[in-house]
Amino acid sequence: MLVVAAPLLVAQNAPPGGAVEGTVINSATGAGIGGALVTFFGGSSARYSSTSDAVGHFKITGMTPGTYRASAEKDGFSTFALDIASLLSNPGFPVTASPDPLRVDLKLAPLSALRGRVFGPDGKPVAGIQVNLNPNMLGSVVTDEEGRFALEQVKLGSYTLSARPPATAAPVEAEDGTRTAMVTTYFPSVADRSLAQQIMFRGEGDLDGYDIRMQTASVHRLRGIVLDEEGKPLSGAELILLPSPETPLGPMGLGSAAVGSSFFLTGVRPPLSGAPEATVDSGKDGRFEFPAVQSGDWRIDVQSNPTGTAEARVRREDVDDLQIHVSMPFKVIGAVEWAEGDPGGQRISNGRLRFPLMTLLSADTDEFVGSGFVESGKISFDKVLPGRYKAIVKPGLSARIFLGEAEVTGQPFPLAANGPPLRVIPKTWSGSVHGIVENGDGATVVLVPQQNEGPVIGQTIRCGSGGSFELNEVSPGDYFIAAFDRMDGLFPSAAMLNVLPSRGTSVRVEEGSAASVMLSVVQAPK
Repeated sequence: MLVVAAPLLVAQNAPPGGAVEGTVINSATGAGIGGALVTFFGGSSARYSSTSDAVGHFKITGMTPGTYRASAEKDGFSTFALDIASLLSNPGFPVTASPDPLRVDLKLAPLSALRGRVFGPDGKPVAGIQVNLNPNMLGSVVTDEEGRFALEQVKLGSYTLSARPPATAAPVEAEDGTRTAMVTTYFPSVADRSLAQQIMFRGEGDLDGYDIRMQTASVHRLRGIVLDEEGKPLSGAELILLPSPETPLGPMGLGSAAVGSSFFLTGVRPPLSGAPEATVDSGKDGRFEFPAVQSGDWRIDVQSNPTGTAEARVRREDVDDLQIHVSMPFKVIGAVEWAEGDPGGQRISNGRLRFPLMTLLSADTDEFVGSGFVESGKISFDKVLPGRYKAIVKPGLSARIFLGEAEVTGQPFPLAANGPPLRVIPKTWSGSVHGIVENGDGATVVLVPQQNEGPVIGQTIRCGSGGSFELNEVSPGDYFIAAFDRMDGLFPSAAMLNVLPSRGTSVRVEEGSAASVMLSVVQAPK
């Protein structure tokens, strides 16, 4: 009798509070996915989990009313692209104490494979070619005797496919002394990275037929020496060669301040990433050589400790005297002094998906260095090298910055391992922007400062029911704002930002005030 009565008691006395139920769906087939871990995250570290049944159905009861984000995980699947964006930018799922559960369907996409072949300049298959997808999350694969390759377990996203010749491939030298070699080639068979075609994985199955024909180019030697902090040759240092962008790149995502909005940097140079052009080690005398480098601007990073970086410009002749000075990275820890009762300190300390108080950039290159979060009255930055830096403060705040007793607010400042202590005095300084987007359910609102000479922080938010939205942490100033029909990824593309001044609306934000706007949906450029 007990075996029968127990489930009846559970059914008659459901836990109090709110409830959600729904289905985890395969985005490629529309079928339910069993065995997926479903988790809802709320404020104050609230967390509720369940596992979907054989047909993908899940139900969670006894939830404290509030706004939640949701995630689903299952081996062999990745989060659906739009749900990734929603995780950081949508208003969240409102769970109430209603007897009717909130309906939430979550999509997962099956991991895919990308296959193809690599051919030499003569059209014959080439073995030993290293093939990568950038962003490089899978490592590299090497072509077989038939030039075939397969990159497995690829997640949703946009990628660049590249093929790099083996290090043993020697340049061919002509009678006049010029040298030619196979060079890193990008799909669809171009040597210029800017001409590479983006490959989109949309969870629609494997992709086949991505063939690359290797290209050749005139090449030069790039030689130099690695010197340690005392100016002595450093042996055994691992050096990687990467193309150096001529102009700052961007945007790049930063994270989320609270349920509802996400943040991104634009006008910055993100850290260089992806498969290197070549890799070498310095010899016992600290010297190194890249034997086959195309004309262009390059960057060499020393990956081992100590670390260092050098820029090299290769034109029509060899470079023989490049010096790379390395230093030991250090950690910067600064004091954060909030005014008593300032609400900004409470918000930054308590958010589950916290946004950094301050972002550190190179003063000379506008390259992103790191973000500093606040914990126990301290802000820290890891793996900083001696140099000149500048700081961008979180939207909705102003801050005075000191090195020792010297104020460096709004200006470049030096950082060194044994330099003066960093001190930040932040203060809440914000207004808000709210409004309605006509026919804008699910549209993404993008807000950027009109004054954008140099790096700035923009914000996004996903519209809720009826096209409503509200951004509550906006620093006073003049902005462009627009609502786009879609955003492929976690932050707006450069093309979207380029159309903001012409397609967007101007809005002025005053301290302590709310600005109201009415927007129409703008089609996001492809």
